[in-house]
Amino acid sequence: MGLSVASIRPKARSKGKGSVFQLKQIIPEIYVKDCLNALHFYKDLFGGEIKNLQMSEDIEMFKQISGKVVHAELHVNSRCVFYFVDIFEKKRAAVGNVTLVLHMHTKQEMQQAFDRLKEGGLVGMEMQRTFWGEYHAIVTDRFGAPWALNFTPKKKTEPAEPVA
Repeated sequence: MGLSVASIRPKARSKGKGSVFQLKQIIPEIYVKDCLNALHFYKDLFGGEIKNLQMSEDIEMFKQISGKVVHAELHVNSRCVFYFVDIFEKKRAAVGNVTLVLHMHTKQEMQQAFDRLKEGGLVGMEMQRTFWGEYHAIVTDRFGAPWALNFTPKKKTEPAEPVA
């Protein structure tokens, strides 16, 4: 017994909310145990270059947790990038090991996407200016998919603006 196209169509979208975003990039952020060793394993497996390695002891708010990777990037080639992070919290298991990071073109698009994703979802981090100079937000949508949204201002040193 086969499925007809009509039987697998998604529910109708609500009117007036539709918007197509011009995403810059989507990057998988992978949370693993023993991230530093995992990072080198994946580099050996896929090739590429490790960039932007940020260790917990080098960042004030994470100093109490030594030897953990707060953020690292494996650039396999110009089109394939992975982010890696050590698992810090037990609650991470509830959302899985992969978060998709949406890099947005504008802060307004980021806010609109965040507002839509948090409808019926769970906010992990409100949209805010971060210590690394970008705007960032974390949300698990109503379907259980974890997302991180990111916007990089032209000048990372420009003063933080309040987000509506």
